[in-house]
Amino acid sequence: MIQPAVYKETILFSINDVANRQEPSRVLMCSPDYFDIVDVKNVHMQGNVGQSDKALVEAQWESLKQAYDNLKAQGVLDEVSIIQGAPGCEDMVFCANQTFPWKMNDGKEVVVMSKMRHESRRREVPYFETFFKSKGFTPLHFKQVEMFEGMGDVIPHTGKQLLYGGYGHRTTAEAYEELAQMLSVPIVALELINPKFYHLDTCFVPLSADSVMLCKEAFTEKGLGMIRTLFRNVYEIPEEEAEKYFSLNAHAFQSHGVKTAILQKGSKITVDALQKEGFTIVEIDTSEFMKSGGSVFCMKMMY
Repeated sequence: MIQPAVYKETILFSINDVANRQEPSRVLMCSPDYFDIVDVKNVHMQGNVGQSDKALVEAQWESLKQAYDNLKAQGVLDEVSIIQGAPGCEDMVFCANQTFPWKMNDGKEVVVMSKMRHESRRREVPYFETFFKSKGFTPLHFKQVEMFEGMGDVIPHTGKQLLYGGYGHRTTAEAYEELAQMLSVPIVALELINPKFYHLDTCFVPLSADSVMLCKEAFTEKGLGMIRTLFRNVYEIPEEEAEKYFSLNAHAFQSHGVKTAILQKGSKITVDALQKEGFTIVEIDTSEFMKSGGSVFCMKMMY
């Protein structure tokens, strides 16, 4: 069994040494009742303050919810839950960030609560803690960590008890030392060096135990080396496509034996890679949310 250590430079194991894990099959979304662009928290928000179209926001969010509802009706997903947005929480719709839910080796379901970088986003976290408690999850809290932004920066290896953790913009590298011990899981820490890709979920998409999509301009050479050690197939998506279409903020997942990828419409190379890996593609429009720096992956949580 791999020890719950943090790997920052060199990988000392193969993916075959890592214990298997069952992928989650439930989805959580947050309604966009109070979504707005009121300040600049990332480079994508520059020039967009006050520029959101409320009617279009609602329509685009509903189209994503409908995509998940369709998957539930087909038996691909077990549940689609909605948490209501709250006043004063304009970014709460991006519900990949406030928590990191996880199933421990003994089957216990826990949820790690985030320590958000921005004060306005810290107000969102208690609402999600209440939700996960209602689902039987045990909340876990950091003791010394300054910044940690949930599944925005922590992405599991498909089907494996292994995590990848981005750091440098919204999560500190030190967070992973505590997280590895908290969850008893190894973590590959990846420094993010490009402000366009401020969360790991904007530039890194595991597709299977063997394959991953990424934008190489988001990472250091050491980071890319570790990734290439653990994945047999690495699909490099051009920075232009990843930035213009948020194509690496796709939600590519496997549930009940079905591979589905939901993503912003328009990307070509990303879609080609997904199709090559056997995914059914669902393209939607998330342009109003992209003004705020997020797309499909940011707007949901699998648990």
